[in-house]
Amino acid sequence: MANETAKMMQEDLESLVKDARPSADFTAEADEALAKAENLVKAGRTDEALEELFAVEKKARVASDSASATRLVKAILLIFYDKKDLPRLNETILLIAKKRSQLKKVILDMVQLAMGWLETLGRDAQYELLKTLGQVTEGRIFVEVEGARLALKHAKMLEADGKPEEAANLLQEVQVETCGAMERREKAEYILEQMRLVLQKNDFVRLQIISRKINTKLLEAEDFQDIKITYYGYVVKLHLHETKYLEIAKCYYALYNTKTVQDDDAKWKENLEFYLLFLLTAPYDNEAVDLLNKVQAMEGKKLEKIPLFNDLVKSFLTTELIAWPLASEKELKAHKVFSDTPHPGGSNRWEKFQKRVVQHNLKVVSTYYTRINMSRLSEMLNLPIDELEQATSDFVTSKFLYARIDRPAGILTFGAKKTAEESLNGYQADVNKLLNLIEDSCHLIQKENMVHAARKESEKARAKAAAKR
Repeated sequence: MANETAKMMQEDLESLVKDARPSADFTAEADEALAKAENLVKAGRTDEALEELFAVEKKARVASDSASATRLVKAILLIFYDKKDLPRLNETILLIAKKRSQLKKVILDMVQLAMGWLETLGRDAQYELLKTLGQVTEGRIFVEVEGARLALKHAKMLEADGKPEEAANLLQEVQVETCGAMERREKAEYILEQMRLVLQKNDFVRLQIISRKINTKLLEAEDFQDIKITYYGYVVKLHLHETKYLEIAKCYYALYNTKTVQDDDAKWKENLEFYLLFLLTAPYDNEAVDLLNKVQAMEGKKLEKIPLFNDLVKSFLTTELIAWPLASEKELKAHKVFSDTPHPGGSNRWEKFQKRVVQHNLKVVSTYYTRINMSRLSEMLNLPIDELEQATSDFVTSKFLYARIDRPAGILTFGAKKTAEESLNGYQADVNKLLNLIEDSCHLIQKENMVHAARKESEKARAKAAAKR
């Protein structure tokens, strides 16, 4: 049943892009009309030549003889092109496309022929022809690939003429992902061009939408390595705008796992460093911790080649305090991640990284203490009490940890405050424990009474036996 449905759908789709079988052959009449039209054009009788060609073209169109109709239409258009009569050329292209029962192959070949003329025309004429061809291809599935290529050509011209926003607005509307006839690499490059143009006008919402059109699994193909690098470069800029450091880290890890990057020591080291620093700058959560453990387990040998980052990973994975300022602070702060090149906002990322260190240290302290004096904690973390209070408040608000500060007493208490239900459950557990103790005590007392009674009976029996003797 499923196969039959698929077959029917395929037949319906083919009917949309293929013409009906010809009912007659007008090859001979087309040859005669073409020869006659050529002589008429040479004699300066262009209108008569066009009448001759259009008359036979109509017969071929009605009979679905696409081969003859295509030859005739091409000859008509060439007349206007050779005479450089561009207004009538555009007008005729639209006229032919709108003719009743126009054959799909005729429109396809006409569009492809006109596309070949674009480079030979002046700028204004190019724009006019692009506009005309855009109207012809719009809404016609059998020329969707040509329509997409024309839109790309139009966008590049607009950008070259200093109109990048118009170029982005034009190209972003093309649903190239639905072009089944377009080769996958061309499709991917087309989407990258859409991403580049919308990024130029800082339209990050549209950039996010377009970025989802590419299946990231496709980027793992060997012939897609250059596309993969470009794609993740754009996605990194998107996530930087949204300050999603964990997503940026994932992008750099994907770049790190690219074959061309792995073959270059400088590139894989740079991408691995970017991955680790953005991962450590991202807010603490279970996923970040899992990724950190994973990279230590899987990339241990390569981490040994960059000892600074190897030590940094180990520091964050052990339940020990990280001393601040770091011993390698100067070297780390000079890294590209914390500078304004290639990505602006380096100082802000350094503050986030420092906050992440404090976050780690508070997590470590909470595993060893339930209550601690704020002044003592300030000394341990080398952080002023005001900043420590602010950091603790931020972490409690984000539900990173549960803690309460008693400011008059200067005491920080870790652990969530019990709810009424939890308190009642605690009381119930204590009562059950008390009842169990009472029951055990009763059993022991009863046992002692029974032992004591048995001893008395035994003594009485021995006394009676002795008296009888």
